Amino acid sequence: MINKGSLLILLGSVCFSFSGTFQQFAPSGATPFTITEARMLIGAAGLLFWCLLSGKFSVSFGSLRWKYLVLMAVSLLSFQLLFFSSVLKTGVAVGTVVAIGSTPIWTAIIEKTVFNKSPRSVWFIATTIAVVGIILLNLQNFSGQVNILYTFLPLLAGLAYALEIVFAKEAMKGSSSEVCMMIVMALVALFNLPSLFFNELTWAFTSRGILVCLGLGLVTASMAFALFFGGTKTTPAAVASTLGMAEPLGAALWGITLLHEPCTLTTLSGIVLILLSLILLIKPEKQTAYSAQ
Repeated sequence: MINKGSLLILLGSVCFSFSGTFQQFAPSGATPFTITEARMLIGAAGLLFWCLLSGKFSVSFGSLRWKYLVLMAVSLLSFQLLFFSSVLKTGVAVGTVVAIGSTPIWTAIIEKTVFNKSPRSVWFIATTIAVVGIILLNLQNFSGQVNILYTFLPLLAGLAYALEIVFAKEAMKGSSSEVCMMIVMALVALFNLPSLFFNELTWAFTSRGILVCLGLGLVTASMAFALFFGGTKTTPAAVASTLGMAEPLGAALWGITLLHEPCTLTTLSGIVLILLSLILLIKPEKQTAYSAQ
């Protein structure tokens, strides 16, 4: 039987994959800072409502692992800022490939260094296949020369994402993923609040802006974070980071089907390779444990 944690991560990644599609419909004037604020605020509110309905607040707030929750929030905000900055400096293709492609590698390095855990051999195979798939998905968008110094931005974004996944496993010990992610998103919204003084907000109060904000907040934040990080509780962090590559896979499919983006042979090849890597990882006998030390 397939591990439940892997399925939750895949479902969360599918929810994350709608981010780009929703943003394509955002009115002019929307910026990464205002989108992040709206997404985090509505996402936290959505989980607050869910926790109240489902009785998730039975846990004592004093028993929560606040240090790791704060570290998760800092990592999440850092990823947002570093990734969007890298896209501006290197382009969408290079930024996506380097940031998302480096995340599983960073995660494995952190786990080996801090926890002395090494992924099984199938992880190395699946991750290599997935990285090649990510490159093929973005191949048609590569253009021009990129300053090698700017590639450190998406590399750091990948590191921030990896830290977020590793911290999540520690933060959620003994607590529900919904409560933890509600707090993390509220903290990110608080940290990001000063940026609103320098960005236009009127777009968020138009009819289309409200719909976009609700989609980003409820689907790509409330549902996505609760599912994805709920899955990391029972899934090795390195495996979770590679399974997270289902997000760009989903984004490519939505781009083709909803935004009528071109579907080339290289794009299809990338989709097939990422699917293959996910299939390799969700086989239960291969993903439930780390290799012996």
